[in-house]
Amino acid sequence: MPNRITHEQLVAHDDKGARHVVMVTRSPIPGSPHLKGPPHYTWRDGQALHLIDPKAGILECAVTGQRLKIEAWRG
Repeated sequence: MPNRITHEQLVAHDDKGARHVVMVTRSPIPGSPHLKGPPHYTWRDGQALHLIDPKAGILECAVTGQRLKIEAWRG
């Protein structure tokens, strides 16, 4: 199986309960074809999200500062 960037979508909720689709992208680690690197989260028009609370599944938008909670997070 060749090295490939993987994409998956997940759902997150803002503080008002509105649902948002978040794209999760993982790239292969150079030199380790069977391992994937850390996830990169984006939403809307490719705006970056940072996982600021890995136990609770809280993401924060790098541009707006808006926070989202990942639905069904198993931190």
